[in-house]
Amino acid sequence: MNGADRFILMLCLVWSVGMVLVMHEAYAGDVVVIANKDVPSDKLGQDTIKKIFLGNIINWDNNEVIMVVLSGDNEIHDAFLKKYIKRTSSQFQNVWRQNLFTGKGAMSTKMKTDDEIVDYIAKTKGSIGYVSSEINLPGDVKPIDK
Repeated sequence: MNGADRFILMLCLVWSVGMVLVMHEAYAGDVVVIANKDVPSDKLGQDTIKKIFLGNIINWDNNEVIMVVLSGDNEIHDAFLKKYIKRTSSQFQNVWRQNLFTGKGAMSTKMKTDDEIVDYIAKTKGSIGYVSSEINLPGDVKPIDK
């Protein structure tokens, strides 16, 4: 293999790795925040979503307690954190530990799959969570991010 062949091979490898990273970044945006149909808000901005999931807002406008549901799927969870919270998983975990230790917040609910999250949110008043944007939502769950 001569120098030109090696150069072309290296270009192909770099391009392939770049495409994998681009596809991963595209997936990272495919998360939607959802809530029980009876929550008083229809759309929430990114700042409000961040405050809810960091435990800074704990009640809806009607004083109903906000029930936060987290995904056990690491890819979806990390995509959510990147898109809305702007923190790493360990930083997010530390915030919740601090909230629990200081009595500021209650333990969030964690579900393994999108279907479990949707089912729980459909049945639980005041609940909010996030799932892959590709999942079909039943009538008792609504997308709530702007």
